Amino acid sequence: MADELGKIRAEVTLRGIGRLCHFTQSRKLPHILGELDGLWSTAWLKRWRPDLLDQTDPLRYDGHEDHVCCSVEYPNTWYLARVRDRDPLFREWVVVFITPVFLYQEQTLFCPRNAAAEGGALVQAGYNGFVRLYTTQVTGAQGRTRARTPMMLACSPTDDQAEVLIHQHIPASAITGVAVANVEQMAVENARRNLLPELGRVPWYVAPDLFTEQWSTMIRRGLRPAEQPA
Repeated sequence: MADELGKIRAEVTLRGIGRLCHFTQSRKLPHILGELDGLWSTAWLKRWRPDLLDQTDPLRYDGHEDHVCCSVEYPNTWYLARVRDRDPLFREWVVVFITPVFLYQEQTLFCPRNAAAEGGALVQAGYNGFVRLYTTQVTGAQGRTRARTPMMLACSPTDDQAEVLIHQHIPASAITGVAVANVEQMAVENARRNLLPELGRVPWYVAPDLFTEQWSTMIRRGLRPAEQPA
């Protein structure tokens, strides 16, 4: 397994993968960056902190409740759009940036499309699981085939909904930044940062394109969406 992890690490460097992404409601950030010391799996929260559990996918068809769902480089905006509408009282979401070192940890799992597809049957560990994220074509949701373009950013998986499942815990020290959708939301977050010092422990960014499908078009043209430091 060590050899496989080394191969993944080399591929991460070659592709210039700079981060993983995980989205969450911004009201949870004080806990994530504070007393929880990071992100925890659904299974852990169910047992130890059910008061903070708000499952975006209560059925977890992927079958891996002890893993935290992430994506490579850019967020799964399509899934975010679905879950955001379920809570009409709190519509402020953020994208959490995470160091990519979890890509080459032994218990990390990969899926070339949404991990719930086929009841989680496409989820795979190891180097072969990782490289499947970057095959030339991937048939994803609704039978739609996504293909890599000649200019596509090498760091981005072929299917925009490809997933990385990280075992149980992502410590706060592994969180490298937080992105919001617009300057209005950043103003709200700045007010919270003034009251809650733990929110100031990471850099913040205003990145509108990460909250729409626009980023997918851009990365297939070899362009990176703008992320303005806040």
